[in-house]
Amino acid sequence: MRQKRSIIATVVLVGIAAVCLLFRGGEALGVNWGTMASHQLPPKTVVQMLKGNNIQKVKLFDADGSTMGAIAGSGMEVMVAIPNDQLKAMGSFSRAKDWVRRNVTSYNFNGGVNVKYVAVGNEPFLTSYNGTFINLTYPALVNIQNALNQAGLGDSIKATVPLNADVYNSPPEKPFPSSGRFRQDILDQMSLIVNFLAQNKAPFTVNIYPFLSLYLSSDFPVNYAFFEGQNTVNDPDNGVVYTNVFDANFDTLVASLKALNHGDMPIIVGEVGWPTDGDKNANVANAERFYAGLLPRLAANRGTPMRPGYIEVYLFGLLDEDAKSIAPGSFERHWGIFKYDGQPKFPMDFSGQGLKKFLVGAQNVDYLPARWCMYNPNGNGDISKLGENIDYACRFSDCTALGYGSSCGNLDVNGNASYAFNMYFQVQNQQEEACYFQGLATITSQNLSQGQCNFPVQIGQFSSGHYHRYGSAAGLCLVSVLVFFMRL
Repeated sequence: MRQKRSIIATVVLVGIAAVCLLFRGGEALGVNWGTMASHQLPPKTVVQMLKGNNIQKVKLFDADGSTMGAIAGSGMEVMVAIPNDQLKAMGSFSRAKDWVRRNVTSYNFNGGVNVKYVAVGNEPFLTSYNGTFINLTYPALVNIQNALNQAGLGDSIKATVPLNADVYNSPPEKPFPSSGRFRQDILDQMSLIVNFLAQNKAPFTVNIYPFLSLYLSSDFPVNYAFFEGQNTVNDPDNGVVYTNVFDANFDTLVASLKALNHGDMPIIVGEVGWPTDGDKNANVANAERFYAGLLPRLAANRGTPMRPGYIEVYLFGLLDEDAKSIAPGSFERHWGIFKYDGQPKFPMDFSGQGLKKFLVGAQNVDYLPARWCMYNPNGNGDISKLGENIDYACRFSDCTALGYGSSCGNLDVNGNASYAFNMYFQVQNQQEEACYFQGLATITSQNLSQGQCNFPVQIGQFSSGHYHRYGSAAGLCLVSVLVFFMRL
């Protein structure tokens, strides 16, 4: 009997261990934590949300002290960043040393921040920058890594440059991943960067956006942006059939690095995700479909045809950001897997096991009062001024959900006006005078949301109450093991 119970215990232990390993899939994932929002959740709240979802890696876009302070002691791996507008300053080694001292070394203690990478710039070679940062990036990279080396941190902390996938391509006559090369106009700079990264055993960081492939080309096959294998592209030079644009894009980079004799360089995907509003293809259904295909592949360490195995990935992004520039498109403010208030948008399984479950949202969120600003057709305002008032409201708030194919794109004229007025009203913290609009608006306690179109109530100051504590999945697994054996 005792032998039978021992066998059962062994089987169950193996099963529980397997489950634990499945939960650990989330540890391989990082997220991008952007803060370009009119109303931000307190950093400590966001850190608790990350911990509640067992997210162990986070990529930042600056080195804000309050953010770093909130992360301190969490054990999370952090990629801290130097914005593009500071690259010129980092061309001075003394300035680079000072930056490293203030933003890396000062947190390098037991219970501090576990900085693993320093991101030097953010997509500095975008063609839309018209070459502004092309000659500034490499000197900044060199100085930051050398400053890390001089501080005795170079073995554990690496400087890298997050680059957009537009830094490489395949020639028109051979449009295949195996023919990938870095852009000719930046080839000299890319050669310097790649060689320096290799010299310091640092990774190449690239941002890959299948959504943008679809957004930028009306001829792009929709299904090729996802992972079901419904569209294929044959690469005759290496006999590989590609079933999705993510793999093809990644391998184009691998080929580009190989052309510079660094085909084995580690690669980090610094950003990958799918927006949920602001375009006909940016919606919750497509985002859920995209992640449902991506996450199992990452959890299984499938890699790509030219680079099988584990890929370090940071999802983009964590939260919606209503103050981001919409120059690239209205979808820019809707990349979050969480809404502006830290609540999950759709079921998502970081373990990659296809479980239909919602993530853990922000706890104890404090909202402004439940009231909205609406267009009042019966007021004393001059209706001929409605258009200019809507324009004013949208100039100083986020009306991207009103665009064609977006979540509020089907509202009538009155609905458009109410949406615009309410967004401005919420951004202005529901001040009475922010819902006047020359007599065309009024405050209401009636929720104006309809269908998929949400009229939000903005968050206020986060309450100072206690946070709900969530144990890690690995910890819960260990508890399960102990409880099981205690019952034997």
